[in-house]
Order: sequence, then structure tokens, then C-alpha cells
Amino acid sequence: MSMAKNVLRKLLYRTGALGLVHRLRNRDTLTVFMFHRVLPKQSAEYQAAEKEFTFSVDGFGQCLDFIQRHYHVVSQADVTAHLNGRQRLPRCAGLITFDDGWRDTLIHALPELKKRNLPAVLFLATEVVDLATGDWWQDQLVELLAQKEGLSSIKSALAIRQLPGESRSDELRRITAMLGALEESQRQAILQPLVSRLPGARQMLNRADLDLLRPWITIAGHGHSHAPLSHHPRASDDLAACRAQLQAIGGEDAVLSFPHGAYDATTLQQAHTAGFSMCYSSDPMLMNTTIVRSTLAPLGRIHIPENEWTCDGQGIAAEKLATFLFFRSIEK
Repeated sequence: MSMAKNVLRKLLYRTGALGLVHRLRNRDTLTVFMFHRVLPKQSAEYQAAEKEFTFSVDGFGQCLDFIQRHYHVVSQADVTAHLNGRQRLPRCAGLITFDDGWRDTLIHALPELKKRNLPAVLFLATEVVDLATGDWWQDQLVELLAQKEGLSSIKSALAIRQLPGESRSDELRRITAMLGALEESQRQAILQPLVSRLPGARQMLNRADLDLLRPWITIAGHGHSHAPLSHHPRASDDLAACRAQLQAIGGEDAVLSFPHGAYDATTLQQAHTAGFSMCYSSDPMLMNTTIVRSTLAPLGRIHIPENEWTCDGQGIAAEKLATFLFFRSIEK
């Protein structure tokens, strides 16, 4: 059945049927594509990276070719102008975004964007540009949680236990938020004894790197510490620090994407109070460009992985990527 499904999907794509459905169904939508890391497949960094959020350079290029073939790629300035009523977005609009502030966005993703003359947005966890260490605490935490007793170790170090009725995902967000609320030196005092790493090259962008991203990539906010804001004990302070840092580096200080996709009604209001008039979520929805949106409603984004959902044995499979993207829900 699976083989027959794949053959049919490939036939529908190669005959143009899937593309036609997309052009009709999604003509008045904005698709926001979410990427994180882009690394050479044979590199040590790629082998150590969290694969759910990592693209190979070749796969990323193939994905960009697909996006350029089926979407009119726009900039953050175009989206802002549309939402402010100053211009309309083109049919089947697409916005390319990156999260966090990994240095490979500059080293490996930017050249692929330049080759195709494509703009993008980086949602930057603003504290990373001033980190004194090569490692980022979030990556250290991911490595720790991948260990057999990693979750128990960090819970013990933070002296916390699972709350009654709390899901595992909420527990992990609470742990991450607790770490995010600490000073970097305090985080490292907790994490370094639990994660054995040799000192390595800097993982994250610094201030000088940001100038090299412009004018191709717009810098916007992704929180300051990258802690899940819906669980952060001082979310307002984190948002204020993020906006102040964006202003200092010349970023888009009214645009924010919620770290970990974690938000609620309170978080939305806190973000707007801090001055973020446009917010993005990680909800896999297409924006309807024909309706007037609530100023509090965040724009959805589609996380694209490089895995069995989008690939075959030869790499990115256009027919799989088409069915992965073209049939997402459209906001009402």
C-alpha cells in the first residue's frame, strides 16, 4: 500500500496535478517555513546535532529550490506592510525563517540563499550574541536529556519534581524555563558537571556576525534566553531584554517568534505590552491573506524536517515535500 501511495504521489507531482491544487487552494495564503540548523552532512557538527532540527547543506538547497518553484518568496518587510494594510502579498506567498541564532545560519545557510537571491528572517535568542563560551546551554540540555538518566539528573540538580497531572512536555518546558531564568554562569554551574564536553568552536552568532547576515536576513526576536515564555517565572523581563537587545543591534524590535512554540493568552499579552506587535507561533497553519487578523493572533509556521516525511533514498523528494506542505490548515 505504501509503495502504491508513493508511486501515485510521484505521478501526481510530475504531471503537475499537485502543483495545480496548491496554486488554487493556497493562492491567498502565506506559508512560513521554519528552519533551525544547516550543516555539511559529513561534518562532526552534523553528526552531533539534533537531527529533527538539522538540515544537510545539500538537502537545504533542494528544499529552497522547491520553495522557489512553488512560492513567491517575500521578506519580513513585505509581511509587515501587508498586515499594516500598505500592500498585498503575492499569490502563494512564502516566508523563510530560521530560529535561535546558530552560526551555521551564516556559514552554510546564507550562501544557499544568496545563490537564489532569497530573503529570510532569523528569530534570534538575543542573549547568544554575547555568550562567553562556545557552547549554548540549550544544546547542552538537549545532550543531557538524551542520556539515560539525564532527566533525573537535571531534576535533581534543580530540586524539582513532576507536578500532579503535568505532561512530560510541560515538565520539560518548566525545566527549560527554570534554567533560562538563571544567569549564564549559574546555568553552566549546573549543566557542565552533567554534560562532559571538550571545548569547541563557537556555536552561536556574535554581534559582528549579524552585520554579515544583512541585507539578506532580517533579525527579529526569539526571546532573550530562549526559555519557553509560557512557563518562564519572569517572562516580561525576558521579553523586555529581548526587545532592548534588538534595538541595540538594529533588528526588527516589533517582531517575535515564541521560543519552543510555547505561548498562551497571558504570554501573548505580555509580548504586546513589551512592544512586539507581530508574533509568530510554531502552530502549523497557513495565514489567510484575505482576512483582517486580530493584532493578538500569532502567525503560524511550518517546521520542515529532513527525514522520511520529506525524503526518499536520494534526498529531498519534491512529491513528499509537496504533500507535507500543500495541505496544511488555513486559518479561518
